[in-house]
Amino acid sequence: MSTERASRQASLFADSGAPVAYEQPLNERIRNCLRLEHLFTGIEAGIHGATEWDARNALGRMLEVSDFLIRTDIKGEMIKELERNLSTFNGLGNNPGVDPAALAHTISSIGDVLVLLKSPDFQPGVRLRGDELASQVRQRLSIPGGTCSFDVPALHFWLNSEPALRSAHMQAWMQDLRGVERAIRLILRLIRESSNPRTVTAAGGFHQQQLDGSSQCQIVRVVMPFAAEVYPEISGGKHRFTVRFYTQRQTGTRPAQATDDIHFELQCCGI
Repeated sequence: MSTERASRQASLFADSGAPVAYEQPLNERIRNCLRLEHLFTGIEAGIHGATEWDARNALGRMLEVSDFLIRTDIKGEMIKELERNLSTFNGLGNNPGVDPAALAHTISSIGDVLVLLKSPDFQPGVRLRGDELASQVRQRLSIPGGTCSFDVPALHFWLNSEPALRSAHMQAWMQDLRGVERAIRLILRLIRESSNPRTVTAAGGFHQQQLDGSSQCQIVRVVMPFAAEVYPEISGGKHRFTVRFYTQRQTGTRPAQATDDIHFELQCCGI
């Protein structure tokens, strides 16, 4: 490793850009949560964008969320996860190292979301599935280029309406999806905040770690400097995980495993 590169690695986050986090879920429930978070983040960017392509992308991601909720018992899995979290946090009441106000706020937040999810009136995605325009778009999404103006004239008309009108429609479609978004973001925030980062060295670009059977690890987070010349690939299960670092200077070439020692921040997050 060159002196300049070693210095940058040693300082970790001295670069001007924000550090980059890579996450690996260790169970299917959290994998689904991360996928939904990814979709909701894209939806928000599209809703607040001013172009027709922003609106098109937002609608496409809303339909992905709606279809996801039909195929998978996401609501049931979120309820199980939040009830498990609630039990854990309720057990911290007598811990002298816990901030009572912060604990009470967390318990209240979890309780509020659980009430919403358990309500028989809460049927996420119903608004979107009952919308005629959204249904027309859904039928064409599996066809490459299937939402061209000549395929769905109604979509072309909507995309060329006033941005404020498009935004209002999208906010309405999102109303019964907001509860899912709120639950997903709460679950992932609590998990990510459950562990403090520590600096680790991957000798020769490779790090492996056994997981303590008595502790819960749901997400492995590797945080790298903005200007790092390598990226991690994380794999793991309930007993151990590995981190391998790769470099890929050109997208047209295969990645090569790093051979230098790589310094990074690691979090094993779980409740």
